[in-house]
Amino acid sequence: MRPAIDGALLGLDERPLDTVHGRFRAHRFHNLTTGQPAVAVATGDLAGRSPLLARVHSSCITSEVYGACDCDCAEQLDAALAAIADAGRGVLFYLTQEGRGAGFAAKARDRMLVQASGNRLTTFEAYSQLGLGGDQRRYDEVAAACRLLGVQAPLRLLTNNPEKLATLRDAGVAVAGHRPLAVRASPYSRHYLDAKSRSGHLFATAGGDAAQPPEPVRRLAPRRLRGVPGVVRLASYLVPLRAPAPTWFRLHLYLDVASARECVVLAHGTPRRAGPAPLVHVQHDILLERFPLRRPRLTRAWARARAAIARHGAGCVLFLGEGDIPKATSLALLARHLPRRGARWLGAPDDPAVRGLARAGVRLSPPTS
Repeated sequence: MRPAIDGALLGLDERPLDTVHGRFRAHRFHNLTTGQPAVAVATGDLAGRSPLLARVHSSCITSEVYGACDCDCAEQLDAALAAIADAGRGVLFYLTQEGRGAGFAAKARDRMLVQASGNRLTTFEAYSQLGLGGDQRRYDEVAAACRLLGVQAPLRLLTNNPEKLATLRDAGVAVAGHRPLAVRASPYSRHYLDAKSRSGHLFATAGGDAAQPPEPVRRLAPRRLRGVPGVVRLASYLVPLRAPAPTWFRLHLYLDVASARECVVLAHGTPRRAGPAPLVHVQHDILLERFPLRRPRLTRAWARARAAIARHGAGCVLFLGEGDIPKATSLALLARHLPRRGARWLGAPDDPAVRGLARAGVRLSPPTS
């Protein structure tokens, strides 16, 4: 695909994407209005006239990047690619519309409110308390991407949400029905999937007890941090990560006001001055590695890091966006979660973060084998 434009959507390029379900073509886009990327992952002949199997998927950083198991988003992404591969023809539109279009900060504060209520609030009720609509996603990008890709057939959607069909039609997308995606609830996703089921999503969740966070979560008001100028704390809540067994980490969300960038630190355990030094790691997010690739590089490194932290019992991780470099502000936030300013480093010894953490007063040593 050569650079081309339709409205605000700029088509950038095309590259192969080798997934566990086979090889796809990843068409990359950039939205000139929002500044956000989008991807269409396709296989087979998109120009045919018969209905095209398709998934319109909104991003979920917590499950697709961090490895969380308290929702069904990563499973739906994987199942949709498997279904499209099995059909031999289809496309998955990956839209960076975090938190049902309200953004990652809204999603984090939603989860914080739900947990602070002891799960008496649903995700939709928490959004209402935050003054947000239940769903702010837009699908203009799908219609534009179809035109740029030469898709003329109607889409047969892989979705459990019947409301999405009408919303897509309103955005100018031709839709020829839908096919549900099988979803299995776990004790960690039960509250979330029950709320979706009650809101009209077409799947049944099994009975049983839901997993409860191991410690209290409080509703926090945004506040500036002492000692880290220009940073506002936005949210703190607990998220179960596959490590590989579900392990609770606490997600801390901050905003660097000067750069208007969000910063996430994930921490596990309660490091003690008399105990072993916690493990520390810096992890990058790459958009195409959110898909179930056959040979992922960063995803495997992060899986090894969170497994090591879970075994060790204490550690923290700074997450950086694609192309970001560790800056003094974000490393200072990471340092705040390290008692005695000492930790065992999980990354490469020549990583730029090592020097930055040293400047922040953190003593690093390599992990013991």
